[in-house]
Amino acid sequence: MTAMAKERATARGNRLGLTLLGLVLLAGGGYALARGLGAFGALRAMERIAGPREIVFFARSPWIWWVIAAVALILALLALRWLLVQARRDAPTGLRLAEGPGGVTEVESSGVANALESDVTEHPAVLRARAAVTGTGAEPGVRLRMVADEEAPVDELRHHLGARAIPRMRESLEVEHLPAEVRLRLEPHRRKTRTLR
Repeated sequence: MTAMAKERATARGNRLGLTLLGLVLLAGGGYALARGLGAFGALRAMERIAGPREIVFFARSPWIWWVIAAVALILALLALRWLLVQARRDAPTGLRLAEGPGGVTEVESSGVANALESDVTEHPAVLRARAAVTGTGAEPGVRLRMVADEEAPVDELRHHLGARAIPRMRESLEVEHLPAEVRLRLEPHRRKTRTLR
């Protein structure tokens, strides 16, 4: 499995997990709201969620609050770790292109990303671009965020990427395949003096 495929699988798992958690919380909240509004009868709506036995148990077991606090702390730490993993950039600092008796050929991923940004912004309709290299030297990938003029033809932008920017990066990295994830946002161009090709 390539690095890009692993990232997609991880993102899919995150979405599935968050969806399931959201559905469980939504079901619990919906049940509590419906019960409080009397959907299951007026008597049921007036009942306490915790019965007398539960109240006595919690009153006679002060240690249970320490257990609840410990479980809540563990869940909070796991959630914090998950958030940090999502925010972590997995871009490698360097890409090893070749290795042999004569030495090692390695390029800085930041330089490759900057070159791609320059190639992309050469198109007059591209307002801004931000690139990041992912994966390894054997299986590199690229993540590209573009902001373009809303009046620009999208097909023209796609052709610029597919015929110029991405092939040049693939050639510089000496790889046959370069998975690319591109996110495009269109904005109105404030400066009307810029013309589109």
